[in-house]
Parts: sequence; C-alpha cells; structure tokens
Amino acid sequence: MTISYSGNFFRLLARWKGSIWRSTWKELLIYLALYYAIKFFYMEGIDMFFDTDKSRHEAKRYFIGMCRQFNEYTKLIPLTFLLGFYVSNVVGRWWRQFECLAWPEDLLSLLVLVIPGEDERSQRRRHVIARYLNLTSALAWRDVSSKLRLRFPKVRDLIDAGLMTEQEYVLLEDVHASCASVRWMAPLQWVQQIMMDEVKDNNPTASIVNNFITELKLYRQSFRKIFCHDWVCVPLVYTQVAALATYAFFFFCLFGRQYFHQDDTVDLKVPIFLIVQFLFFVGWFKVGQDLMRPFGMDDDDIELNWILDRNIACSFAIVHKLINTRHPELGEGNEDIFWKSRGEHIEIPKTGRQDKLETHRPKLHAYVRLPTLTRLRMPNSDVPDDEKGDHVLRSCAAITRISPGDDPPPKTAPPQNTGALPKEWLMPPEGITGLATLICVMADGKGMVQSGHFLESSS
Repeated sequence: MTISYSGNFFRLLARWKGSIWRSTWKELLIYLALYYAIKFFYMEGIDMFFDTDKSRHEAKRYFIGMCRQFNEYTKLIPLTFLLGFYVSNVVGRWWRQFECLAWPEDLLSLLVLVIPGEDERSQRRRHVIARYLNLTSALAWRDVSSKLRLRFPKVRDLIDAGLMTEQEYVLLEDVHASCASVRWMAPLQWVQQIMMDEVKDNNPTASIVNNFITELKLYRQSFRKIFCHDWVCVPLVYTQVAALATYAFFFFCLFGRQYFHQDDTVDLKVPIFLIVQFLFFVGWFKVGQDLMRPFGMDDDDIELNWILDRNIACSFAIVHKLINTRHPELGEGNEDIFWKSRGEHIEIPKTGRQDKLETHRPKLHAYVRLPTLTRLRMPNSDVPDDEKGDHVLRSCAAITRISPGDDPPPKTAPPQNTGALPKEWLMPPEGITGLATLICVMADGKGMVQSGHFLESSS
C-alpha cells in the first residue's frame, strides 16, 4: 500500500518500508562488489598477470587511460534529462489511475432519493443495487490488481465473499462465454433494469433519475479508463532508453571513478560520492519502475483490496443506515449559537488551543494601496474663451494634492501667453510614482478641473 510518512529529516531517512534503501540496497551491494573487484585488479591483478616491470607499467598506464576516458564518457549521457522526463510521466500516469478509481457514494446518495420507500421491495432494490456496484468493482479490479487476483482467484470466490449469488454466477458465466470483455459490465446493466422497474412502479422525479443515470455512466467510464491505462503502458522504447542510460552511466563510473596514485586527490577508500550518486539516479529510476503498475504488490502500490472493503461497508451503510437516520427537528432545543446571534457581528468561539496558534491573515496579491483624495487644479489665467480648451489641456500637468479637511493650496498663475508652467506645477503630487495618462474632462471659469483619472496609483 502507499506509505504514509512524516517527521523531520532524520526520521524521514530512517524509514525502511517504501524507502530508497529498500529499493536499491541489492543493486548497491552488487555495484560496490564490482567496484572493489576492479580496484583490486588494478592494484594486484595486473602484477599477477605480467612478469616484467615494463609490461606492468604499460598495462597500468593503459588501464588508467581507459578509466579516464570512461569518466569523460559519463559527461555525454544526459541522464538527468532522461530520468526527469521519464519519471514525471510515470508519476503523472500513476496519479491519474488513482483518480480513475470508482467510489459508490455519489451514486448511492442519489439512489436513496430515487427509491426512498421503506417497504421491503424498495429496501431490496436499494440493497441489490449497492451490491451490484461493488460486484462490478470486484470483477473489474481483479483483472488489474495482483492482490485482488490473489483474493479472488476464481469468479466463484465472489459468491463466498457475499457479492454474488449462484444464479448471478450462472448468468455472468453465460455472458463471459459469448464475450469475455463485458462480464464486469453486466451488473451495471442489471442496475439500469432495476431502475426502469422503479420508474414504472413509482414514477420518481425525472431529474433525479436522470442525474442517477449520468452518475452511473461516469461510474462505468472509470473502469474503462482503468483498463485503458492497464492495456496501454509507457512505450517500451522509452523505458529501455531510461534503463540503458542509467546502467550504462554507472558502468562507465565503475572505471571512471577509480582512484589512482598518480591523481592529485585523496583516496577515501569508500567511494562516498559515487554511492550518493548511485542512490540518487538508480533510486529515481526505480521509482518509475515501481509506479509503472500501481496495482501490484510493491510498497507504494494502491491498496485496491482495502478500497473494495471500504466501499462495500460504506455502500450498505448508506442504503440501510443513513437512509433511516433523520435529522433532528428544527426549532427550540436544537439551536446553534450562530442562530441565536443572527444579524449581529459573527465571532467564532475559540476552542482547544486555538488562542495559542498563530494566525496569518491571507492578503490578495492584486491588492493596490490607493492614494488619498487628489484634485486637479488649474491656475487662473485670462485666456480667451475660444482658447480655453487648448489652455486646459496644457494646464492639466498642474496637480496639487489635497487631503480631506485641508485648505486649498494657494493659486499661482502661470506666465501669460506662453502656456508654460512653473516648475512646482510640473511636479506630481506626493506619493504618486507614475502618471501614465491624465484625462481632463471640463474646467470651470476659475480653473478647477471637474474630473480626471490617474491610471497609475501611488506605491
């Protein structure tokens, strides 16, 4: 089953089940044995195979050159790119298969609205439909899950599990003999037939029946998606490329990461960095291999066995227990604190250790602090009426900042007949960092601009 974990760095690394240590320890031991065998061959084996010092020196020189060349080859393999793309696809495929699992709660919540009766026939119909939904799950999932196949090696075993009767088994075997791909769909077809009988007998609300049939369709689609993921795997050539790149890289590292006395480095005796690199890349590749088939027997495989038991228990609880559980009567004696304080400011009571928890109020990322009230003021000038429009446009740069309650700033007239403004009139108001566009709509006789727009606010 999928491993749940939490804790700090050391507790995280100390886990064994589902860990990188459990996935790679066998390969790592074999790899270290090969590494030290090559090291022993360089230090002692060459001397045993060659008699003269000259031949030994030439053989060691040739061996060192070959190892250094292999070390250069490791730089030509884009292992990080290949493994990253490969594992990301596999993990995404693994999660999509989990999302394809069928859960019967939505269907059965609508079922109790379609068949709300308390008579024995209504109860039987609800019960049988709940059982058929889970029978479909068992029939479909045992074809893709190793654990469910071990639990139900034969279809007849579903009779002992209580999901099927002898008569239903005979019908399913007859359907399977004619077409092997539709056996798991037969119980869903029986559900539709029971619903048609309910519509003829009691004429339930059409919209609810329509919603139920829609949910039943989605329920059927979920199994078909599971089969599609099981039939169509990640292309073999891509898996082969990832495997070949990983193991070829570390084959060259067996020679390329050897220590030689001619090197200006320290012999650590244990190749620590090579071991870490091996755990990273081989563990990365093993993740893709383990998640390729998420319904198997590995540690991180999805536990369909438990999900089936959970769905069966929930299904019968909904159609037998929850449907008979009525909500408390509304009125006095069943009032919550928010009802009593309706219309007032809502304060949620603090419970437990909430007062000791630090609360960080979220803030909108698009929040912009607006400046205070800013008016646009144009200085008085004796401009002819026929030139006021152009003068207003030239004078729109004269901006002063007026906060609520402040007296208007003194007016300073610009030079006559030039259209130029004093330097202090060209400065933007305090706090305005940029003025992208200014639209002056109208100016009265005293030079007060009636409206304007800042398209950039203050920082």
